[in-house]
Amino acid sequence: MASFSRIPVKSLEELDSSNLTNLYTSGKLDASIAQTAISPPSATFNDQVILVQMDMTRMAVDAIVNAANKSLLGGGGIDGAIHRAAGRGLYDECFDLHGCETGEAKITKGYRLPAKHVIHTVGPIYWDHKDEGRDPAEFLKNCYVNSLDVARRNGCKSVAFPCISTGIYGYPNDRAAVVACRVVREYLEAQLEETLFGTDDVENVPENIGETVEDKEEKIVISGKKEEDDVEEGEVKDAKPAETSEKVAEDAKGEAVIKDEQKEAPETKDEKTGDEKTGDEKTEGKVAGGEEEEEEEGDKATKKESAQPFISQIEKVIFCVFLDKDLTIYEDVLPSFFPPADPKVEGAIDKLEREATEKPEGSSTNDSGSSNQPAKEQPKDTPGV
Repeated sequence: MASFSRIPVKSLEELDSSNLTNLYTSGKLDASIAQTAISPPSATFNDQVILVQMDMTRMAVDAIVNAANKSLLGGGGIDGAIHRAAGRGLYDECFDLHGCETGEAKITKGYRLPAKHVIHTVGPIYWDHKDEGRDPAEFLKNCYVNSLDVARRNGCKSVAFPCISTGIYGYPNDRAAVVACRVVREYLEAQLEETLFGTDDVENVPENIGETVEDKEEKIVISGKKEEDDVEEGEVKDAKPAETSEKVAEDAKGEAVIKDEQKEAPETKDEKTGDEKTGDEKTEGKVAGGEEEEEEEGDKATKKESAQPFISQIEKVIFCVFLDKDLTIYEDVLPSFFPPADPKVEGAIDKLEREATEKPEGSSTNDSGSSNQPAKEQPKDTPGV
C-alpha cells in the first residue's frame, strides 16, 4: 500500500499557545477595537478561548464539532472531511442515530480521528430560514449551546468548533462569528457562576427536580400500598378475636357471617387487590395493562436522557478556521467579546480608560503634545463589529 504524508497532529498543549491571552501579548491579534467591547475583559476567559487556522481533523482534543446535515451521514466541506478521516465506523454509528434536527447536537466516538469524540450539529440554512420568517441566529445559537451541553455531559473538557453554517448553508461569515463569540462568552460566564454558587445545585436542577418528584410519587404510592396492607391486615387480625367471641356477625345486607370461614380470606385479598388497582389508577394511571406502563417507562427514559447531568467543565473552546476560510473574520470580532485584560496590551480597555483620565493633564502641560492625544483616541470613534 502506498503511504501518504499526514499533517502533524496538534495536541491541546500546542493549541493552547494560540489562546487569546498569548495572541494579544504577542501582537498576533490586534486589539485596537477593544474599546468598543461588548463584554468586560477577563483573563480567565481569554485563557480558555483559542483561535487557530488548521485542519480540524488533526486536533487531539476531547471533541470536535461537525457542521453536519440532517442525515448525519456525511457531505461536503468539513462534514465530508471528518467522515473521511474518521472512517467507516463513524458512518455506522451515525446511521444508528437516525438523523438530527436543526440546532440539535448528537455525539459519537472519534474512531480514527485524534479527537476522542465528534459532536454533530446541524446549522441553519440561512436564506431558507429568512424566507420562512424564522431567525437563523436562534438556531445557530442552539448549535453552540447544545454542543457544549453534550460535551459536558460526556466528560469533554476541550471542544473545537468550525464556522458552522458558513459554507453551502450561506450564513454570512461575519454574522456567524458574532453569534459564535457571543454564545461562547455567555456560556463561559454561566459556567463560572455555576462554579461559584455550586455546580451540583445549578447544573442538575432540571434533573434533580424531575427525579425527586417522580421518586416521591413512587414512594408515596408504594408506602400507601404498604400502609393500606398493614391497616387491612391489622383489621383482619382484630376481626378474628371478635369473631371468636361473637360466633355470628351481620353484614350490610343483614346476612349472617359464620366464624372461621376460610373461604372469605381470599375474597378479602381480592378486594384488597382491587382497591390497590383503583388506587393506582387514581394516582399515576398505573393500571394492569402492560402497554401503558411501558409507555410511561419510555417517556421517563427519554426525559432522563434529555436531562443528563453535567459531569465536566468546559476548559478550552477552540475556534478553528478551516484553511479555506478568512481568519480576519474572527480576529475582528473576538476583541469585542473577549477584550484583552492586560493593561500593557495596546488597545486594552484598562489602558484606554487610563489614557482618557490622563488626557486633560497632557493637553494642559504641552500644547504640542496635545496634537498626539487625539491621534490615539481616533480609533474610539470607529464603529464596532
